[in-house]
Amino acid sequence: MNCLNQIQTDVQNTAQAIADALKIEVEIVDSNLVRIAGTGQYQQQCGQPMTAGFIYQYVLQSGKTVVIENPGSHELCRPCPRSGNCQEDAEIAAPILLDGQPVGVIGLVSLDQDQTQRLLDRRDWMLQFIAKMAELIAGMLRKPAGGRLTRAKLNLDELEKAAIIKALAEVAGNTHSKERAAELLGISRATLYRKLKEYKLLQQA
Repeated sequence: MNCLNQIQTDVQNTAQAIADALKIEVEIVDSNLVRIAGTGQYQQQCGQPMTAGFIYQYVLQSGKTVVIENPGSHELCRPCPRSGNCQEDAEIAAPILLDGQPVGVIGLVSLDQDQTQRLLDRRDWMLQFIAKMAELIAGMLRKPAGGRLTRAKLNLDELEKAAIIKALAEVAGNTHSKERAAELLGISRATLYRKLKEYKLLQQA
């Protein structure tokens, strides 16, 4: 049995908590490309092997995170029978690493333009986030968590705060630095100011 199967309930709870927080679909597969967890339409496919998991296969083999902006036309999708007619609009897939070895893949999947904009406009933050979620799942394998995860347990606020600090550091000293930081984060300037106040970062801005 694949190790992710042993914590399937916790992995499914994690996928649902991520989807609830990000308003985007999530799927998690094991090293045999069997869906261990999923949200939306992917939840109904849990326990089934992926028939066209070329992207996830690449992530498992390379151990690298992949961003797919046009799934139907991306080079990793060419062998897929749905290439050119993919229902997915965009995706970020990251390896779940246990002791440096990929044991599964977690994917954030966009199925419409709103989800795609949310996913790609905040690409840097999403990449940080998916890496943290992969680490969280790997941590469950070492010490089973047990219990439904909430937004607080996922610590999304800390991840968002870290992303804001990183964006501010990247544009430090630039003219219109706050506008540029907001662009990097994919949020409006007003939202950035609200977040700076919320996280007590105004002195760093």
